[in-house]
Amino acid sequence: MRNLSIVPAAILVLLGAVACGEAPREEIAAAQAAVEEARNAEAGTWAPDELQAAEEAMKAADAELAAQDQKWMKSYDKAAELLARAEEEAARAAEAAAANKEQARQDAEAGIAAADTALQAAEAALQVAPVSKDSKADLELYKGDLATLRTSLQTARDALAAGDYKQAIETASTINEKSTTIAAQLTEARNKQAAARR
Repeated sequence: MRNLSIVPAAILVLLGAVACGEAPREEIAAAQAAVEEARNAEAGTWAPDELQAAEEAMKAADAELAAQDQKWMKSYDKAAELLARAEEEAARAAEAAAANKEQARQDAEAGIAAADTALQAAEAALQVAPVSKDSKADLELYKGDLATLRTSLQTARDALAAGDYKQAIETASTINEKSTTIAAQLTEARNKQAAARR
């Protein structure tokens, strides 16, 4: 009889230990810190898909933790797996953000250099453009347009210096396109006049 009474007591102790399993606090803290680090690395801007994956994994882990907290027989194995995934996805997001941001910086620098070259070519074409009674007004418009583009180029450089690489790339691309168009139009006008003189 004495042995029989010991067995149920041992079972109760074991069940109590299982039921009172503790949440993986270290894993929770590590995953939360990793997600926050990814956000601080501007993953929302430079690696939004990767950050979303990390945040979704964290939400799933939080939901699993909450579900286990409501149970008498708790098991945090699945939550630990989800937390590990969230930490891994967050690290990937931070890494991708750094790489993408650096690539954007390089693209912005290259775009600004190309825009400057195109703008200089357009300005040079304006200098040698044929001036006539009919073309004078058009040339003044071109001159104004190129002055505006020169100002925009400084805006692109300012954006680059401020780390707004997307804006710098977009502005430089617009300058390049417009400058190239103006240079082509001025060259065409010059060629037409030269042909007319022959």
